[in-house]
Amino acid sequence: MNDEVKKLWSQRDRVTRAMTKDGMFRAALIHNPTAVRTAQHKHGLDPVGSLMLARMITGASLLASYLKGEERVILTAEGDGLLRTVCAEAMQIGETRGYITVNPDPTADRDTPLGKGLLRVQRVVYGEYEPVTGIVELRRGDITTDLSYYLTQSEQIPSAFVIDVAYDENDSIRQCVGLLVQAMPGARDVDIFKVYDAVDYLGRMTEYTDNGYTPEQILRQIMPSDIDIVASAPVDFFCRCSKDRYKSALLTLGLDEIVGMQHDNHREMVCQYCSEKYILTDEDFAQMITSLRVQSN
Repeated sequence: MNDEVKKLWSQRDRVTRAMTKDGMFRAALIHNPTAVRTAQHKHGLDPVGSLMLARMITGASLLASYLKGEERVILTAEGDGLLRTVCAEAMQIGETRGYITVNPDPTADRDTPLGKGLLRVQRVVYGEYEPVTGIVELRRGDITTDLSYYLTQSEQIPSAFVIDVAYDENDSIRQCVGLLVQAMPGARDVDIFKVYDAVDYLGRMTEYTDNGYTPEQILRQIMPSDIDIVASAPVDFFCRCSKDRYKSALLTLGLDEIVGMQHDNHREMVCQYCSEKYILTDEDFAQMITSLRVQSN
C-alpha cells in the first residue's frame, strides 16, 4: 500500500469501538463528515435540515456498529415542528442513508425542528421475522438527547450520546463526530456518573478532530479506565436503489396502473433516501407490461 493510498484510507469515515479492560463500559466513536456532507448535498438541505439528518445518520451508524453483517438500524423521528420526519438507516457493514420531510402544515411550530412527537428505533436482525422495535416520546427533539433517553428508558442501558456537527463559511458540513458510551451490567453508579461528567465536559468534539486527534486518542481521554480497541470499520453514505428495483416494485401495482402511468407520462421516480432520479423509457414500460401479461396467462 503506497503512501497516498494509506493517507486516503486514514482519512476515510469510520466508526471505532472500544471496551474498558474491566468490561464495565463500551463505547463507539464515529468520524463521518463525508457521509453526512454527502447526504446534505444530495438532498439540498439547509443548515437546520442537514444538522438534524446528520445527527440521525450518525446515531444510526453508532447503534448499527454493534450489529452483525447486513443487520441494520432504522431510526425515525416524527414531530409537529418545522420538520415532519427525520429518518436514517445504517448497516453494521458501514452503509448508511437517510432523508427528511418538511411539515406542510402552515400552523406547525416553526420555532423547533421537530417539536413534539415520537422516536422509533427498529433493528432488523438475523433470525427475527419482524424488526425489533421500540418507541418513545421525543424529549427535546434534538435527536441526541432523544437517543440517550431511548436507550436508558426503553432498553434499560445507561447511555450517553454526543453528536457534534461543524459547518464551513458556505453552510456545508465540515466536520461530524459522534460518541456513544454505554454502561455494561455490573458497572457501579459512581463510575457511570463519572462517565456522564466526562462527557458533559468534553467541549466540542469536532475541535478534537480539527486538532488531529484520532478516534482512539479521543476514546482514551473519555473512558474511565484503560481500553481495548475492539473494531474499526469504514462508513459510507450508500443507497442500494436502482431502476430495476423500482421496476420490480411497480409490477406489484398491476397492469392497469402501469398502462395508466405510461399514458399520463408519469416517468420520473425519485429515491426518498438519496434523491437519485430514474426515468422510465417506453422500453421500460413495454418490459413491465409484457411481464404482467405473461403472468396473467
